[in-house]
Amino acid sequence: MAQIRIAVDPGDVLGRQLTDLEQSQLPFAVSQAANRVAYEVRERWKQQAPRVFDRPTPLTVNAAMYRKATKAQPYAEIFIRDEAFKGTPPAKYLLAEVEGGQRRRKGFERLLQSRGILSPTQFAVMGRGAQANQFGNVPAGQITKILSQLGAQRDRYLNQTAVSKKRRRGKKNNRDGEYFVLTKRRGVLRPGVYERIGRGSGVRSIFIFTTTAGYRPRYDIFGMAEDTWKKLMPFYLKRELEKAMQNARPLP
Repeated sequence: MAQIRIAVDPGDVLGRQLTDLEQSQLPFAVSQAANRVAYEVRERWKQQAPRVFDRPTPLTVNAAMYRKATKAQPYAEIFIRDEAFKGTPPAKYLLAEVEGGQRRRKGFERLLQSRGILSPTQFAVMGRGAQANQFGNVPAGQITKILSQLGAQRDRYLNQTAVSKKRRRGKKNNRDGEYFVLTKRRGVLRPGVYERIGRGSGVRSIFIFTTTAGYRPRYDIFGMAEDTWKKLMPFYLKRELEKAMQNARPLP
């Protein structure tokens, strides 16, 4: 995702002529003001994310970051976090949310594709029978079990074997679901991943396979950053220049 630079034109600051002393303090004042505005953009993202996205994860709420301006580089850079300790970085999964369009494939979808369960043109979206976690997603633990039972784990030693399957079925009070895949429609059941309910013939859909998984633009972070810059940059620049002047030594 493209980054945003918070900067200012020192040659026309505040629309007035600057003294030599002000000119000497301007680079520092500009860098400080740019950092203040960048901080405000980040905080505004954190406040708006829960209003825009349905139960966003902490990673999404804290996705906006910034690099500070310096006297040598008098601009601050706003960007979306492009790394994550686990899972997909926000810069990847938020791109379609911010700009609209088809979303990227998730990690478990790529694993299903590598196993031949999901075709290259399909996506896996949450089914009606799925029990979402507090963030509105299928729990990671359940996805792990699904991949294991379908033999789609990246590490083959984590996949379920015939022995482990028999052992799981033989346990009393076993609460682990038993999952299966339909690659073609069967009656009212669409292609997808299903969980068998109890010992009977009941099933519920966990994921449904579809050829479309797109988003409408939901949050214009670029427009938000520009709006914040227009409102706050003149104020912060004036304040930081006044502070720098108070602490400055007179020029020889």
